[in-house]
Amino acid sequence: MCFANFQGLELGSHGLNTFLFTTGNKKNMKEKQSKQHAGVWLDSHHATIIANAPGNETGTFVVEDRIGSPEILKGGSEHTFNKTKQADTLHYFKSLSERLRQYDEILVFGPGKSQEQFHNFLDTDGHFKDKKITVGSADKLSDSQMIEKVREFFAPHLF
Repeated sequence: MCFANFQGLELGSHGLNTFLFTTGNKKNMKEKQSKQHAGVWLDSHHATIIANAPGNETGTFVVEDRIGSPEILKGGSEHTFNKTKQADTLHYFKSLSERLRQYDEILVFGPGKSQEQFHNFLDTDGHFKDKKITVGSADKLSDSQMIEKVREFFAPHLF
């Protein structure tokens, strides 16, 4: 689909209006604006999803959701503990990925290695094969700091 851009020109004393039509690549601009963006701050226990609401093209981001990892019960053998921890992490990552499927571009950030592990998990999920996923690091941040980080990251993609 191609969009036309025009400029009105007044010609002489006849009061005639002529319009110059130019075809531009407005499709790319529209596609850029219609993509859904989200950032997710996560550590091994909590995740916060920051996103632009569908149809929001102004660069306003909000905390969309919070997800917690299940508490790991201590007791039993080390083997049982590790198996339980792996299963809980898998459940945590599945819950988080289900909430991120609607987004086209995702920034994953946080302390430690959780964001890298989550990125590796997303690489195995076919729902994310055509999505742009960026991994970064960040310490513990307040909600407003997380929102600002996500807004600044996606600002060049919005306009």
